[in-house]
Amino acid sequence: MIRISTLFVNDQKTAISGNTDFSYQNRKFEFVLSSPTLRYQNEIKYHYRLTGYDENWTVNPYDEHKIIYNALSPGEYTFQVKAENQNQFSEVISYSFRIHSPFYVSGWFISLMILIFLVIVYFIYRRQLGIHKQKAKQINELNASKLTAIQSQMNPHFIFNSLNSIQDLVLKGGVENSYTYITTFSNLVRRTLKYSDKEFIDFEQELKLIELYLSLEKLRFKNELDSQINTHEIADIQIPPMLIQPFIENALVHGLLQKKGDKKLTISFELNEHLTCIIQDNGIGRAEAEKISKRQKRVHESFAVEAIQKRFDILNNLYQGSLGYRYEDIMENNQPAGTRVILTIPVKRKF
Repeated sequence: MIRISTLFVNDQKTAISGNTDFSYQNRKFEFVLSSPTLRYQNEIKYHYRLTGYDENWTVNPYDEHKIIYNALSPGEYTFQVKAENQNQFSEVISYSFRIHSPFYVSGWFISLMILIFLVIVYFIYRRQLGIHKQKAKQINELNASKLTAIQSQMNPHFIFNSLNSIQDLVLKGGVENSYTYITTFSNLVRRTLKYSDKEFIDFEQELKLIELYLSLEKLRFKNELDSQINTHEIADIQIPPMLIQPFIENALVHGLLQKKGDKKLTISFELNEHLTCIIQDNGIGRAEAEKISKRQKRVHESFAVEAIQKRFDILNNLYQGSLGYRYEDIMENNQPAGTRVILTIPVKRKF
């Protein structure tokens, strides 16, 4: 007579008549066989097999009565054993059990993971699409603000004043000078329109625009304007066009035009991670300029401040930097002595 006396699952004793379903973590099974006899121990042999693992019968002598399987995979198994005594076999004893697969290889879990993956891919796609749309929108807004900047740079006040000064030269007989200034004016208009559709232009090209603009404005100031540009030998960079001129115009119209005596304008550049442009005048100051505007009941529209600010906002989003501008009042003996504006401009290095 043979029987399975004890079953150990993961080294824990388990009732043979109990649960036959095990989780995927239960992989070690040990069957302890028993065939009580004293007389025929040398003749008794155990024949066993585990269907689902090995279909062949294995034979052990009587004293090797512990059958161990260390790493069973998930699946359905039947342990079968019989005793042999002098070519006589006992009845086969069977024990069937099942080891469940881990949940992460089950069909429902795989389907859920595929669904989650598709949802994640969908949202990533939507997010990337949104980013591309936002960037395209920013580029469109940047181009629109460029057009506004062109209109502000070539605004009717500037064109009227330039042409009026040229006319004054002609009436006074200064034909040669008037021809020079007409050529300069047409050159400025041509360059402005040429660079209007470019995102970046060479730093030297922007300087040429500023020089052309100042040469025309000096007509309005009757050559009383002393301007100086300090580049500190900056080269091999590109910057967005037409960001600087509106602030120069602001300094001239609001700060220096109403001032008596020497009129000085200094434009300096410093290159670090970004390009810093410092525009400084010795004019009447912002507070006094505002009083004059209110007294004359007019506001000089040298450029659209909102458009310039919007353009800097777009540049900040595109190039991830602390770009923009700020004003500083210059004081001497507690009296206004001018205004300083500091621009932080993105750059692209040519080499």
